[in-house]
Amino acid sequence: MSEHAFHVLVVDDDESMRDELKTLLEEYGLIVETASNGEEGLAKLLNAEFDVAVVDLKMPKMGGLEMIRQANAKEVDTYVVILTGKGDKNDAIEALKLQQMVKEWVEKPIIDADAFAQRVKEIAAGISHETISRIMSKLPPVPEFK
Repeated sequence: MSEHAFHVLVVDDDESMRDELKTLLEEYGLIVETASNGEEGLAKLLNAEFDVAVVDLKMPKMGGLEMIRQANAKEVDTYVVILTGKGDKNDAIEALKLQQMVKEWVEKPIIDADAFAQRVKEIAAGISHETISRIMSKLPPVPEFK
């Protein structure tokens, strides 16, 4: 029996960071797509299914926090790991208030890459309440016994 391949979206305006995270997460067997800003990331979240989005908070065009808020408003069913630089802690706290989506925050630069990749994989393996509800809604009704 083969293991489920989890899909991850990495959203970061820093090309070298995007590439490093993509390579790292692919080494852990994850399927990774990337986006260079919040607008592109939101478009990808709305048009494809991802288990986890790794999102930088400070980006041009649309920041990570706004992207997460808009995805949450559109009921996107994807867990989020936020990346913060020094001085972004207030934004990280705001993002963590969206606890349906945001499951973790990591400060850049990432020191323990292996622990980070393993944590992303663990978060991806979690089944959300929305997924359970969606599965349950497709099951036939249980007959009542008298």
